[in-house]
Amino acid sequence: MAFLTKRGKYYSINWRTSVDGKVKSTRKALGTRHKDVAEKMLKELEKLESLGRINPFANGFDPKKELQRNTQKETVLCNTVCEAVELFYKSKSHLSPATIGAYQRALDHFVELNELSDVHPTNVLSYHFENVIFKKGITSATRHYYFRHFRSWWKFLLKKNIVEKDYFPMLKEDLPRIRENTRPKMVSEEELGILFKKFDEELTRKKDLPEFDPNLVQHWFKPILALYFYGGLRKHEAAFDPELSYSGLKGENLIYEDGELSYISLPPTKGRKERLIPIISELRKELDAYLKIRGKISPSDYVFIYTGGNTKDQPVRGMRVYREFKRYCKEAGIPTSRTLHGMRHQAVTTWIEKGFHTAEASYMAGHSSQKVTEKYTHLTSKRLKEKMDSLNS
Repeated sequence: MAFLTKRGKYYSINWRTSVDGKVKSTRKALGTRHKDVAEKMLKELEKLESLGRINPFANGFDPKKELQRNTQKETVLCNTVCEAVELFYKSKSHLSPATIGAYQRALDHFVELNELSDVHPTNVLSYHFENVIFKKGITSATRHYYFRHFRSWWKFLLKKNIVEKDYFPMLKEDLPRIRENTRPKMVSEEELGILFKKFDEELTRKKDLPEFDPNLVQHWFKPILALYFYGGLRKHEAAFDPELSYSGLKGENLIYEDGELSYISLPPTKGRKERLIPIISELRKELDAYLKIRGKISPSDYVFIYTGGNTKDQPVRGMRVYREFKRYCKEAGIPTSRTLHGMRHQAVTTWIEKGFHTAEASYMAGHSSQKVTEKYTHLTSKRLKEKMDSLNS
């Protein structure tokens, strides 16, 4: 029998067996802090043990080395590029339909343009990628879009030993530099206040209507937007998506200290990092007001639910939040370029401008790498000017 344990920040795997009535056990470090990675390693090791390919109780047994050795032996057979693409899509089935759709558009275009459907993957060459990435008339952003999706697919094939040559370091050298302009997507605190005011005004107006139903009021709208803006949550870390196993904030994610809501605790989600986000007063105000209406929540309950209509008691979906956000933006005269993810951009930028170290902002945002957070530093010219002004004084 094997099971996971956690000592400090890192996971280990424990094996137990009975020999002549005596219990024998051993514990081996997995060298990962990510629960989803540890669970996958446990599953693979149990499979190898059942096949008799490893002995966890042998002297010098190292689970990491054994996994690496056995992975290298496994070679997936793909006779055509189409088969290799389909295999890749299956490996991404845990992602959202929008993300999978982006891969499909990029790779289907690649295969069709180069007429590679029935070609063996090893016959795909650098110039096939160049035909798409460096095609005339497309923008730098589109070139980077193709590059990212092609590279992800090719890395998958390299890992599965389907192909051997990596063309992408060379292709990256020829890519034009691009800096994504996130400013138009970001929502200011003033704009957030205008959105909330528009919501309150509409609710006041509706209450005077004879057909008003209090069970259909979207009490979740303000607190869920506040989570994006002040807590930096991704859309489906707060709202629900049936395609994502981690989606939807639950009661177990709300951490109280001395009876006061103090933290949002999130397990590994898209970024595969556990995180604990302190709740500031503006966010606590919106959450407390909502929870008074929502009532008692058990650890397994979704925080944001519909309270009436055909979807009563079901979790609020991300697409619904998006539609309502865009509707209120339009009614309030806020630029349509603003996005829900732009609120997350605003949160991370604000943290850095207020003096948080990049590593701290990266932890709270749940970024997979600190390098992802560093791209926000170019947005913090205001903070740099304030520091420069302090030198003058």
